[in-house]
Amino acid sequence: MAKKEMGTTKVGPRGGETTRKRGQVKKTLWINEDEDRELRKIAYEEHRSEASVVREALRSYLGLEEE
Repeated sequence: MAKKEMGTTKVGPRGGETTRKRGQVKKTLWINEDEDRELRKIAYEEHRSEASVVREALRSYLGLEEE
């Protein structure tokens, strides 16, 4: 099902709104405590945001080129 435009947000196929900012889409996910611990550790050690680490891992998993 195609998404319907509604101002600066889009409504997805299940009726939820999708917020976009600078070409990115906001997502919320739940992770386990051990995943959170390692994510925080990597972000701290590499002086990066947790979001940046997650985006890099996701792009790698999906086989997409780095931005």
